[in-house]
Amino acid sequence: MHGTGPELRSTGLSLRRRKGTSVAATEVVPEDVVRAIRGIYREFMDSVAAKDAERLAVLYADDARILMPGRTAITGKSEILAFWKASLDGPVEQIVLDSTHIEVSGDLAYDFGTSRIVLKPPGEAPHEEKGKYVTVYRRQQAGDWKMVVDSYSSNG
Repeated sequence: MHGTGPELRSTGLSLRRRKGTSVAATEVVPEDVVRAIRGIYREFMDSVAAKDAERLAVLYADDARILMPGRTAITGKSEILAFWKASLDGPVEQIVLDSTHIEVSGDLAYDFGTSRIVLKPPGEAPHEEKGKYVTVYRRQQAGDWKMVVDSYSSNG
């Protein structure tokens, strides 16, 4: 990750966190939630780099959806696993996420930021696609967080 770090928000309070500095406020996003979300997107990027669709699918709730331009929603664990298997067996080489904002309300949280996808279609040179994303997370009964909506669009 790079930049100044994600903006954190909880019930209306917005904070810009900078690495190595502290922020005084009356109410902040719980640090355990921030760590959990950061852990999910680190695991997401590591799973893509390892081309491991099953590791990716574990990050999603059973009823999750992936929303992308130009196609119908990818719904449920089995469709999500099939999507990632095809993507990782195909042109997707790397995905880099840079979260710029995290907000939490009860058992729901979301983050958004920028993305960079390295694609290498068969017989072609690799190229990058820059975009943005928003991901919604839900706390599970066991207390862990899973993605429930994963949405991405390119910048052009």
